[in-house]
Amino acid sequence: MPSKKETKEKKVKSGGAKKLKNGREISLLIVESPAKERTISRLLKGDIIVKSSFGHVRDLPVRKMGVEVKKGFKPEYVVLPRAKKVIAELKKLADKSTYVYLATDHDREGESIAWHLSDILNLDSKKARRITFHEITLPAIKEALLSPRDIDQHLVGAQQARRIIDRLVGYELSPLLWEKIKKGLSAGRVQSVAVRLLSEREKEIKSFVSESFWTVQALFKKEGSTFLADLSLWKGAKVEQTKTFDLFAEPYRVRTSILKDEPDVKEVELDVASNAFKVISAERKESRRRPAPPFSTSALQQAASMKLGFTAERTMRTAQSLYEGIDLGNGETVGLITYMRTDSFSVSKIAANEAAVFIKDHFGDDFVPDSPPVYQTKTMAAQEAHEAIRPTSVLRIPDELKSRINSDQAKLYDLIWKRFVASQMKEAVYDTLSVDIQGKGQAVFHASGRALKFEGFLKVYSVDKEDLEGNEDSGNPQDRSLPPLNEGDALELTQFKPEIKKTGPPPYYNEASLIRTMEKHGIGRPSTYAPTIKTIVDRGYVRRQKDRQLLVTELGNLVTEKLKEHFPDVVSLGYTAEVEERLDKIAEGAEEWNGVIADFYKPFSKSVQKASVEMTVSRIEPKKTDEICPLCGSPMLLRESRFGQYISCSRFPECKGKIALNAEGKKLEPEKTDEICDICGKPMVIRSGRKGRFMACSGYPVCKNTFSLDAEGKKIMDSRPLLSSRKCDKCQKPMWIRKGKRGFFLACSGFPKCRNLKPLGKEEGQALRKEAEADFAQNSLKK
Repeated sequence: MPSKKETKEKKVKSGGAKKLKNGREISLLIVESPAKERTISRLLKGDIIVKSSFGHVRDLPVRKMGVEVKKGFKPEYVVLPRAKKVIAELKKLADKSTYVYLATDHDREGESIAWHLSDILNLDSKKARRITFHEITLPAIKEALLSPRDIDQHLVGAQQARRIIDRLVGYELSPLLWEKIKKGLSAGRVQSVAVRLLSEREKEIKSFVSESFWTVQALFKKEGSTFLADLSLWKGAKVEQTKTFDLFAEPYRVRTSILKDEPDVKEVELDVASNAFKVISAERKESRRRPAPPFSTSALQQAASMKLGFTAERTMRTAQSLYEGIDLGNGETVGLITYMRTDSFSVSKIAANEAAVFIKDHFGDDFVPDSPPVYQTKTMAAQEAHEAIRPTSVLRIPDELKSRINSDQAKLYDLIWKRFVASQMKEAVYDTLSVDIQGKGQAVFHASGRALKFEGFLKVYSVDKEDLEGNEDSGNPQDRSLPPLNEGDALELTQFKPEIKKTGPPPYYNEASLIRTMEKHGIGRPSTYAPTIKTIVDRGYVRRQKDRQLLVTELGNLVTEKLKEHFPDVVSLGYTAEVEERLDKIAEGAEEWNGVIADFYKPFSKSVQKASVEMTVSRIEPKKTDEICPLCGSPMLLRESRFGQYISCSRFPECKGKIALNAEGKKLEPEKTDEICDICGKPMVIRSGRKGRFMACSGYPVCKNTFSLDAEGKKIMDSRPLLSSRKCDKCQKPMWIRKGKRGFFLACSGFPKCRNLKPLGKEEGQALRKEAEADFAQNSLKK
């Protein structure tokens, strides 16, 4: 007789399904994305029918609030138009199935989608089976199929509460902003606080008063070896001081010194005039540095921003593709990383054991810790018990996958793989040496150095200032090289090196530091960081700089000031975090979802009613400048968009005259080149646009000749858009032939009114391009 386990596994193979007329057994497994559908279908090889819901199937209505406030905030859900056809197909399959496995993502949003599917498909408790997995691999899916559960109504309630609160804020507050400031604006619990963080930081930077101070270093010599030491004590007092400023989000500390002016430095210089110095103390010890934990969502977004230059949105989009499955060839399609929305650092025993074996085989026993490392989460309230983001198998080495995945996937996978492997390795060990040096006077110098004794995790993952999750020991010495020094050693001071410095303001936020601050204060959750940043940029509240800084716009400042005055709770760090904590309690079953909404809505509704009367109308008007339009001679106005400030003609849109400005608000002058325009004979210049640098004719706008530039700044000959002989099949206008990353394509010359695009094969594109080049040359000669 087969064992219970064998019987259970046999049921998994068939899905525990009933037979159809043709004798075939059927069970249905529903995921929310087509990519997951493809991957899981290939893994299960037809044993279970796998279908995608293509995301959410039901939501609150678009053109009305859809929340019955007086009936306990009852939501009015409607099936999304694009989902009707999908639902009909899923309904047919569900009716024929013994079991319907709801395999949506393992988080609150995924639980909510599973609940909506179960409700729409009218699945009873015996048929509906909720399954979750952290990775899309065959063992993980089989294990999930063996352990189905009921839908967690607490998680559904938490997600429902979040959605309804966001809808209440959006539908009651946004129209008020439209009326009082500008149409198309939006506000939200999380996005408004994020904008306030940036607004307050800009004020803190502008109001910061710098102070001058001096530091002193000395170059000492011992038997031919020289090294630098810092003045640490002067007349018995510590030279370096720390000044703390209480900012909106967190304290800001700056280094300063007791040496405030040049006479102070001159006094020190006189004191050390005698070059007879000696080591008065020397301390040797061993220091250790732990590896950083494997990535959580926020840590991945921060590291990808600093190390790869990825936006949070780009990071999550790439991570999603790695999670949902990659075709590796030879019939193997598999998810390369675990679920990417998590605030957990935990690692499964199987993954930890596989990593230990890999580390032993590739680096040796010395690099394997005695027991798998354990890391504690730093977030205020970790959500569901996920695993950290890690490779589904460390045996899939990044270099071996480069040819099978795209560039972004390769970069991000390499980062995730190295971080995880390093997290499972031993600490790095340093030999450190700290010395104090004094002559006959009152100046005491200090020097520290360290030498790497054992690489440990640094063998795999290098740590630098950009590594935000680094776990460096406090007081770690700088990586200076010191000669062998002992107490009593005589030294010669060969150079006195004073330097004047200024205290600097706090830095502007970038995506990495903004996410870190939001996480620290409990503002939002792993799934909300990326969409929040995208929203505040798209709305024009914030703009991204080329150096990745996030700067608040005039519009962002105005909206923030209005919200601070009339809705202080909405933009309060503490209150927003409190709402998140209560959502967590709903997920834990400790609170009812409609009670949390009621506590939020009552004071909020009163504030809306009051603000609708008291909030004054404020418009952002273009500012006058001394510039004259180069096209028509009319005065020009200073305007601002999410891409930055610019000057445009006061007769816009009749006149399209425009002058670009740099980050400092100065005119962006085109860069001269030796190239000559092959259309009009005028010099070509290099300009900067939304998508980077490009070469353009200096005769613009009369001549619109342009070329793309490669990574080295050289002209790409076939990048110039040329009119082809083809007509747009939508508006009948001529089609441009262009070349992008994926090759040649046709684009309608009626853009932006017509956005028709047609990809071309390599041979067809080359032939059409050649024809267009010939026509272009002939027409140029005629001119």
